[in-house]
Amino acid sequence: MDDAEGHAQGPPSEHGGRRSELYDAIRDDGHRLAASLIQLLHAAAETSELNPTDFQCLVLLRLGDPLSPGEIATRLKLATGTVTSVLDRLEDQGLAYRDRHPDDRRRVVVRPVDDPVTGGAVGGTGILPGFGEPVVELHDRYSEAELETIADWLHEVGGVIRTFADNAR
Repeated sequence: MDDAEGHAQGPPSEHGGRRSELYDAIRDDGHRLAASLIQLLHAAAETSELNPTDFQCLVLLRLGDPLSPGEIATRLKLATGTVTSVLDRLEDQGLAYRDRHPDDRRRVVVRPVDDPVTGGAVGGTGILPGFGEPVVELHDRYSEAELETIADWLHEVGGVIRTFADNAR
């Protein structure tokens, strides 16, 4: 059964046919994508001369607002002592710095330091050079409407994954 907007309701097994095949393809390709992203993480960490945990922390810091060490520990599922060591290494390499919290001077937040050459961009001249071009070429194969659908799906599935990871013990 479909909802008012034409979206199918219920588990994929109830739909059968082509829709069920597409669910299976998304699941299987999603697993392959997850494995590829882990490989990419390790390649980027190696290229940037960081270990994978330090690289993950740096990426997390570059995604948005400054984070407290405790927030970093929670999001990366790391012990706070481990985060202290990670932040020490990132600071020593000039990639991040600890700063006073804007609302509570007793607290600390961590901010990234953007690379002046690449602006911290992955796929530019710094981390994983040449990675950006094939991705742009791939994007060029899709219409604007298709890209909107892909972007929406990635945003939504990212939220599902983050919620699941946040609640996993």
